Order: sequence, then structure tokens, then C-alpha cells
Amino acid sequence: MSEHHHEFGCGCDCTRRGFLGGVSLAIGAGALGPLRAVAQGAGQEAPHKEPAVIRAAFIYPPSARFADDPNGWWSWPGNHFDAEGRQRQYMAAFAEMEKNLGVKIACDETSIGDMSEARQLAEELKTARPDGLLLVVLYNRANREWDLLLKVAEELDIPTIFYVALGAVHQHRLRPKWRRPGMYPIEAVDNFDAIEDGVRMIHARKRMAQSLLLSITEASEPREGTEAFLGTRVRVIPFKRYAERFKAAEIDEDAKKWIDSWVKPAREVRWINQQQALEAACRAHLALKSLLAEHGADGLTMNCLRRGMLKPCLSFATLNGQGIPAACENDFPAMYTLLLGSLLTGRGGFMGNPAFDTERNHYYLSHCTCTPELHGPEGEDAPYLLTRFAHSNEGSCAIQTFWPPDEPVTLVRYYPGKPPALDVYAGRVYKSHEEPPAGGCTTNVEIEITDRPDALMVKGHHNVLFAGDFARRFRLFANLHKMQLADTGYQGVWPG
Repeated sequence: MSEHHHEFGCGCDCTRRGFLGGVSLAIGAGALGPLRAVAQGAGQEAPHKEPAVIRAAFIYPPSARFADDPNGWWSWPGNHFDAEGRQRQYMAAFAEMEKNLGVKIACDETSIGDMSEARQLAEELKTARPDGLLLVVLYNRANREWDLLLKVAEELDIPTIFYVALGAVHQHRLRPKWRRPGMYPIEAVDNFDAIEDGVRMIHARKRMAQSLLLSITEASEPREGTEAFLGTRVRVIPFKRYAERFKAAEIDEDAKKWIDSWVKPAREVRWINQQQALEAACRAHLALKSLLAEHGADGLTMNCLRRGMLKPCLSFATLNGQGIPAACENDFPAMYTLLLGSLLTGRGGFMGNPAFDTERNHYYLSHCTCTPELHGPEGEDAPYLLTRFAHSNEGSCAIQTFWPPDEPVTLVRYYPGKPPALDVYAGRVYKSHEEPPAGGCTTNVEIEITDRPDALMVKGHHNVLFAGDFARRFRLFANLHKMQLADTGYQGVWPG
């Protein structure tokens, strides 16, 4: 966890992550309440969000049906297999998932042991229409039951986690299920982490559909639209409203402590007038947090170039570190990618411009808004320095964050459309260069792409980089929600 703690005037032990929860602004909105972060911790559901509801069921006949028959044949996985005991273990794990992710997993204490019980659940699914279905199969001869439930889930377009205890079922019955869109298939020995990944994927889609994002641009009046596939609302806000909040923001003692929380841990502060540049960065952050709180929004993007001292680079780094997507240049797909990645990984992403080191066959990503909190709010901060925005002379503040060498990373871009698509790449950090001699924007990362033979296969502009090996999770999310995978040139083992 970051060591940058300060006792702020809000009366709590705060860091720059939680700053402004009780700070007042010289604006009509009055005191600013805490902003609802997207992915800040276990079970921290925002009041305006409904948790994903996942219907779970176990499929096996009760052992009592065979207990009195000396010739009873319980088939695979064998008569010594304690299905009831396994179910109790799994249900305890489900309770932990509910706390960790803030979801609801509805599960009966009895199993589905025959077709009549399977039909009852099928009718329930048609009526209740949960956000997801979790089937745990502990018996080989229940193929009619699970076939019925999978068919109903497919007809109702319910994302389904299909978990089979390793060795419990003959593979020839399962093989046709394993690559089906709309399903996350798992065959393993008590792999609760895999189940939790599937639950997280269902919950992420639910949260995307309940999220509101802001677009701060030159519009004269606010307006609103909805992203067709994700269901995420976007509200357009005139830039002049941001500028008014920026101008009205006060640099009081709390604001000065926030500035210090950036300056003191920095490796260096260079090429800026500290007071002018950092006070402007703080005003930008106050203005953006004010707008987010006023609208109950979960993230934002804005036309941020050529804005002089109003550029929000340091605020964007702060917000992304909290799991609140903040995308440069009014890039909607990048904003959606940042939010999705935060929900799937618990980490903020780094949106950047592409280049290539052709001699090393490496990809190069650079921009000005990278959070030092590469591993989420509870992780250690990466080293960074504060410096001047790379492309203008007015002296606004940006950040250069140094990614650790050999860090596994995942590069992602969401593409709206019919069908929507994810492009996913796995890689490893080679180096974050000093700037100069390297060019581009302030933060840069040179990456070895590990699942393509040629770095030039990486497509797209403003791809989003996440610290950690999450390529498989993103690909499984795409398959579970019937999205297209771009994956140009991918040569790894599916799903990565």
C-alpha cells in the first residue's frame, strides 16, 4: 500500500486517493461529498448500483438414493465421491465471493437430481431472468438435466458459468460445450478462483450497464446517450462548466496537502513552476471531482488538448488510480475500456499512443496521465516524477511513471459496433525510458508482445495497458458475453 498518508482537514487519515471527500468549493454546489469509486475494494457497492444476481445450482442425485442398494451404481466420479460435502464447501466459497465482489449468488441447499427438478429451475429462469447462471456438475449421468438448462440459458441469453468437477463426467459429453459463446466452461478440482473470475465477468457487465460517464466537450447544452452493447450511459457536459469550476476552486490547506502528497514521494519535479503548475493541477482535480459528484458519474473523458493550464493530466492519473476511468481526448472506446478493465482487474489502466521499436520487435506506448498505482489502490506505487506536459510551453503539469521491468501486462481496446469487439494482447515490460532521449508523451512503456511473433501486429490507437497477466480473463469475458475477439495474429493457446 502507498505510504503517502496525510491527516487532512476532513478528519480522517487520507491519501491523495481519497482527497476532496470533505473539501469545500467556492461554487454553488457547496460541499463535495465522497465520490463513488468503481473498484476500490471488496463489497463496496455504490448506493445507486444493483448487484449482479447469479442463480446457482448443483447437479447430482442425492447419495441417499443409492445408500440402501448394495449394488448401487453412482457412476463417475465414484461411490466414494462426497457430493453433498463438496456442495457445502462450494456454497461457503460462494458466500465469500458475495462479500468480495458485492454480488448475489442465489443457490438451493438441495441439488438437481432428475429432470423434473431441472424443469422447475428452467421455468424459474424464464420468470426471474437472473444476470447469470452458475451450474456445478458433480455427476456423469446428468447430461439431460444440464443440457436442458444450458439450452434455456442460451435461449434467454443468460451468461452461464458451467463448472464440472474434474473426472466427474466423460469428456465426449462435454467437448461440444467448451467453446460455445455465452458460456464460461471450467473443468477443474475445486477451483474457486476460476468460479470467482466467472462471477466477476458477469458482475462487470452488470455494472457497465448501470454506469454513467461524462463527456466534457464543446457542446453548448448537456445531452445524453447510451452505448448500444454495454448499456453504459454517457452524458455530454459543456466544457465551460468545467472551466467555471476550475476558476472557482480554492487552494486551501487540504488542497496544499494533496499537492504535497504528489510532490514529496516524486523522484523529481522538473521544468515546471511548482506553485503555478501544481495549483492548476489541483484546481482541475477539484473541478472534475465536483462534476462527477454532481452527476453521480462513474468516470469521464474530455477534449483536453490545447487547454493551457486547464489540462487535467494529474487529475486523470489520480482518478484512474482509484478505478475511476478518465480518458484523454474525448475517446469513448478508451473510456469504456478503462472502466471494463477496472472492473475485471481491480486496477487502473494507462491509455496511450502507439509506436514500435523495430530493432527489438517491441511495442511502445506513451501518454501523460499514467497513475503510479499500477497494482490498484492497495498496491505499492511505482516510482514517478512530475514534469511539464510534453507538447506545449505553458508549463502545465504531467506525470512520468516508471513501469517495473519484466512486469506482465495486458493491452486492450474495446470497439463498439455490431458485433462489439475486444482486442487483447499479452506482453511484458522491457523498459520505461527517460524522456528525453525517448520521445512521445511523458510516461512511456516499451513492451515485448508475448502472444504474437511480430509487434507490428498490434492494432489500434489509444489502447489501454493494465499491469498484470489478464489477457485470458478479457478473452473469456468476450466469449461469455458473445463479443467478437479481434486478436489479429494471435498465436497462443486459446483463450490465452
